[in-house]
Amino acid sequence: MQRHKKYLVITIWISTIAFVGAGFVGWGAYDMNTDRAASVAKVGHRTISVQEFQSAYASHYNFYNNLLSGKLTQEQADQMGLDKIVMNTLVNQALLLNYADEIGLVATKDDVKERLINTPTFQTDGVFNKELYYSILKANRINPSDYENGLEKEILNAKLENFFKLTPTPKEIDLFASAFFMEDRLSVAAVTLDANEVTLNEDAIKAYWDKNKSNYLTKKSYTLELLNLPASQVKFDDKTLEEFFALEKHNYIHPDGKLMSFEEAKTKVAVDLRLKNDKKSSLEAYLAFKKGELPASETKTIFDDDTIYPLEKIQVAAKDEVLKPVVIKDSYVIIKVKTIQFPEPMSYEMAKKDASRDLLEELKSAALDKKAVTKLENFTGSDIGFVSRDSVKSIAGLSEAKSAEFLSHVFDNTTKKGYKIIDGKAIVYEVLEQKLLNKDKAKQYVSMISENVLQVKQAELNQNLIKKLATAYKVEQYYKGK
Repeated sequence: MQRHKKYLVITIWISTIAFVGAGFVGWGAYDMNTDRAASVAKVGHRTISVQEFQSAYASHYNFYNNLLSGKLTQEQADQMGLDKIVMNTLVNQALLLNYADEIGLVATKDDVKERLINTPTFQTDGVFNKELYYSILKANRINPSDYENGLEKEILNAKLENFFKLTPTPKEIDLFASAFFMEDRLSVAAVTLDANEVTLNEDAIKAYWDKNKSNYLTKKSYTLELLNLPASQVKFDDKTLEEFFALEKHNYIHPDGKLMSFEEAKTKVAVDLRLKNDKKSSLEAYLAFKKGELPASETKTIFDDDTIYPLEKIQVAAKDEVLKPVVIKDSYVIIKVKTIQFPEPMSYEMAKKDASRDLLEELKSAALDKKAVTKLENFTGSDIGFVSRDSVKSIAGLSEAKSAEFLSHVFDNTTKKGYKIIDGKAIVYEVLEQKLLNKDKAKQYVSMISENVLQVKQAELNQNLIKKLATAYKVEQYYKGK
């Protein structure tokens, strides 16, 4: 997570094309003074625009959504205070940029031009393609001047980082290497439970459910009225398709990032061109459906884990709101959010299966804890020799991945004896001997170690610098959060 945190704190700028795939934040308590309407904050002499805030919010939303395998909801984002995280990030960036201005650092037009022409996304066969550049920005609804202003900030921030770059000393590298490549000689033993060692009965399950009712809720659901619009039957000749492809080819890429040829993309191009032609009629149908002049095709109930319908729009819609046409399975669909059913406590019968599973896990964990502690009192195990944090081997019957998890626990703790519960068993261990530094291994990873030292020092410097700058520059926030 540390690398992810550094990415968020330092490098999220509006230059990241991240509007697609995330809803925009609702404006909550916002100062609507006409002089401030275009900004969410002013830091020193720099303002943070509404557009910057929305773009950074989209970037953060996508970042956390990816960490959660695409399951982040707008409600969860609100609960974690995502808008406040974004605001804090942008204010910190603005503090640093004010300081960069004060000490005379500048991002020139030539700096921006060089960054642009060396961005692979905007290149064709390794050469900057101006038409492709404008086409991509247009597709993502980003004004070129806004994008280039964002690049200017990113470049200025990089220059400030370089200005304060703290080269790791040999002693610091040795200290970090010792932490990374310390080796422990371990004695280990696996403690398991017998099949019937932990049992459940109805009274215990019911008592557990009664105590933890708030953990067992129904899913939030949405009843939708859908107007499914039939696809037009128009056919396109190859010349028409090729002309459309030439304008939109940046949208047709392989998983490895390479552009598709026309033949590879032809089927999808035909669908996309049809959808473009059908858009006007879909908007006409949307207006008619909204006025009640067209009946719904079907009614459907979906939940927050749905993967077909546009949850990012549905989750923030009001009851009876009609959404503009969306594309589902290559056809336009108009959605009316008829009812929203919020989570409610499950009945005992509905929750019994989940409550039984959770209670059993708790009881097993408690029983394993007890047996592991008893085992530690007079511990004898198998000597597995010296291991390091990055050793790749199976330990006590665990997979290599789970063994790596166990080793991380061992090296993250300072106790000589301990245990870690993994995969339904407790791995008890004792450190028999230590080697402080494997110099041969350290030499192999000197670049990685130096980078880690640099990141730690840079993070500490940034944190202290931002605290100091917050007292030097006036911070006015117009957006007060939800």
